[in-house]
Amino acid sequence: MTKKDKESVQQKILLTAEILFASRGFDATGIELIAKTAGITKSLIYYYFKSKDEILNKLFNIFVKKTVAMKKKIVNIWLAEPTLGVDKIIRNYSLPFMLKNKNLIKIIFSESIKDVSEIPHLNIFKYFDQNFNASYEVSEKMGFKSKKNQQDMISVFFLFFAPLFSFVIFSDEWCDYYKIDMKTASGMFADSIGKLYSAFAKEQIQAISLEEILENQPKE
Repeated sequence: MTKKDKESVQQKILLTAEILFASRGFDATGIELIAKTAGITKSLIYYYFKSKDEILNKLFNIFVKKTVAMKKKIVNIWLAEPTLGVDKIIRNYSLPFMLKNKNLIKIIFSESIKDVSEIPHLNIFKYFDQNFNASYEVSEKMGFKSKKNQQDMISVFFLFFAPLFSFVIFSDEWCDYYKIDMKTASGMFADSIGKLYSAFAKEQIQAISLEEILENQPKE
């Protein structure tokens, strides 16, 4: 089996597991079901992954990397067009990315609300921490004169991060129940959360001009 074939099989296992974990739940999905759904043997899965937990952690780590990459992309987009509103950034970039990864978000959320002392599969705060740290580092390079503190972390998590997750998880059901299309609902949500985030962001920028931000932008 070539390296490309191996990567293809591993990707098939991960994609199958992602769909099953999101639809049935992690605990209700066994290796045997993943193998049967993917059309491969259990032994082949164990060749790539030691356990179901390792598959879950691999999915988690991949999503973290993709999210950090998206954050950097958004920063570059904003630096190229500083007048772009937060609502447009959320509507055109953040939301489409999150909705595209809805299964992974459902998995992270559902696994995180369990009793982690008994079932230490995932912790949503670990994911948030990595994302917050990435944003903080970029902000520092751009000249934002703010210090990482518990107040800011609470504000970002409960006023921006958690609502974004909630919208992604429940948006389809919301649209079905209230007979509204996703584009309209996404636009309304982006407008609302954009106002909240804009107000928060303004408090973090202490007497810094747009020229300073552009001058201090991360070098490629």
